Amino acid sequence: MGAGRRPLFFFALGLICLLLAPVTPGEFRWVNYSMFGLALFWTIALGLEEVGNLREGEGRNRDGG
Repeated sequence: MGAGRRPLFFFALGLICLLLAPVTPGEFRWVNYSMFGLALFWTIALGLEEVGNLREGEGRNRDGG
């Protein structure tokens, strides 16, 4: 079971936001952290969706339909 492209994209996007935080002016650093949180949310949500789709697909294959 591999991770899909969408969760990996948002995970990479979140890491970029964290890497840019030290060079961001202090008054705007909250934007980096909030965007990291948003990217983390989408990483988890899309990852759970893919896991659900995999389980749903396996059940259909076993039943023959």
